[in-house]
This record gives sequence, structure tokens and C-alpha cells, in this order.
Amino acid sequence: MIKRNEYYLQLCSELHALCSKQLPGHPAHSEESNTEMIGKLTQLLSDFGKSEDYVALGQDIITHIISHYPDITPQMHRDLLWFFGGDCLHYLADDELERYQAIEEIFYEQQQNDPNASYRNIRAQQFGMH
Repeated sequence: MIKRNEYYLQLCSELHALCSKQLPGHPAHSEESNTEMIGKLTQLLSDFGKSEDYVALGQDIITHIISHYPDITPQMHRDLLWFFGGDCLHYLADDELERYQAIEEIFYEQQQNDPNASYRNIRAQQFGMH
């Protein structure tokens, strides 16, 4: 079963892999800027869940990708906008916010009865994926 933080760590890992593949040589930014972004993503994976600082770092990364890498933004999982919150929430539609809130409520309710409740499955059900 995929717990909540495991799910989001996996999405961050996927974003890191995507950026590691597409940012080197990216024509819109200097190689130094691209390398810095990959470094921030590496730091995020290293710090994930270990302190509150990783949330602010995640918000910074997500908003930077949206504002500076519009070709990568559509490939980034929208769930990360919800997870990191803050300014990232401005990029979600009202109906998405409602769905994510419902997912959280259902997950925490189910987790009280079943500590192995799967966040991924609850999310898939809310978004009509099964």
C-alpha cells in the first residue's frame, strides 16, 4: 500500500528524473541555472520528510518550474501543487482543490480504521481512474 508521503516522494523523484533529462542544455536558461534547479531537486529528495524546510524548498521549485520552464510544467504532476501548497495552490482550479481536499479527508478517515490505507487508490477513485 502506498502511504501519503511515499506517494508524494515518488512524484518528486519522477520530477527529478524528468528535469535531469530535459534541463541540461535547455535553451531558455544558462547551464548554471539548469544545474542549480537539478541541485535543488536533489536536495528536496534528500530532505524529504526530514524537516519542515523541504516544504518551502518544494514550493520554490514548483513555482520556479512554472514561471521559468513552461515546456516542463505540463509534464509535472499536478498533485505536487496540492502537496506543497502555499503559492502552488494558485495554479489549481477550484474543482481540483475540492477533490484534493476530499482525498485528504477520505484518506485520514480510512487510515484510522486501516493503517495500510492506500493514498494512491483513494486518489484514483476520486479522480475516476477506477
